[in-house]
Amino acid sequence: MSIDLHSLLLFVMAAFILVVMPGPNTLYVITRGITQGKKAAMISACGASLGDLLYAIVTALGLVVILQTSATAYGIVKICGALYMLYTGIQTIRKNDNIVDSIEKQGDKTSRALFVKGFLTAALNPKTAIFFVSFFPQFIDANSDFAAITMLLYGIIFFLLGLIVLVTYAQASSIVRQWLIVKQELYQYFRWLTGSIFLGIGIKLIVPDHR
Repeated sequence: MSIDLHSLLLFVMAAFILVVMPGPNTLYVITRGITQGKKAAMISACGASLGDLLYAIVTALGLVVILQTSATAYGIVKICGALYMLYTGIQTIRKNDNIVDSIEKQGDKTSRALFVKGFLTAALNPKTAIFFVSFFPQFIDANSDFAAITMLLYGIIFFLLGLIVLVTYAQASSIVRQWLIVKQELYQYFRWLTGSIFLGIGIKLIVPDHR
């Protein structure tokens, strides 16, 4: 099995920056850490990460089926994904919200409830499915004999990165909360950075590679 190390490195870098960017999973974990302690935040982080892993595996398997059925269909999915990345990049840069205002206050009592709600926070977010379908194909060589394995590998890598980041947020939830309040301007820079990454991924596919 041979993996394009350049694509793998690019994927890891892009995925890491994307999972670091505060989103629904991050907000849920931080909220649990602040209101119920680090243990609750850790349980919530595991639930949310499992939700992402489910999406990653389902997406990878679905893309494998499309690839095996028709290379042309896979190419269309890839182009549509690139266009979605461009759209998301523009929307992310234009978005002007306050990350702290959207944090919920309600707490859950049991570990099971915390885990399930963390899982549902990720699993019931339709944008997650669209994101994975759009994101993964940009780093996969459709002509590779190991495309299916590579997709699953990338899905697992994304899951592990997300879990590491969420666990880190859980451990430092009170500090992160204060950082988000005081450093709202830095959050806006994060937003610009993430939007630029989306745009870059989209442009990478749309601009022909003449090598």
